[in-house]
Amino acid sequence: MGKLALKQGQMLQALERLDESIFDLQKLETFTEKQLAIIEELNIFEEKREFRSKRDSVIQRFELCTDLFWKYLKRYLTEKMQITLEAVGPTGIIRTAHQTKLLTEEDTEKLLQMIKDRNHSSHIYKEKKADEIVDNVPTYYKLMKKYIDKLTPLG
Repeated sequence: MGKLALKQGQMLQALERLDESIFDLQKLETFTEKQLAIIEELNIFEEKREFRSKRDSVIQRFELCTDLFWKYLKRYLTEKMQITLEAVGPTGIIRTAHQTKLLTEEDTEKLLQMIKDRNHSSHIYKEKKADEIVDNVPTYYKLMKKYIDKLTPLG
């Protein structure tokens, strides 16, 4: 099994764990704002703590998957497509993948936003921002899965 195929396998495993975390979080998100307010008012914080813990788990798995994704894309561009890269960071890799027609315009914009969200999640931690990012993670998951499945190494 080649290095690219090995990296793809690692990426698929990470995405599977992210999907599980998203599912767990979505089960908890069935609480309405009113129910959460009542929980807080009654000083019953267990549910809220569990929600934050699951949310933070999703964000951490999202960060890992994002890093694995752009590095896989970089390896795909250099090994499979034999492209010499000028850019080595995630944003440059995404843009290069778009220039080579691997990514659509719309998906490129979403992936660039994903990179921004990933940077925010690991450098600026605020509850409101964490909630915004976690709301976007299911979309990012589907997008990464789409391209990991599409960019299958042949050897």
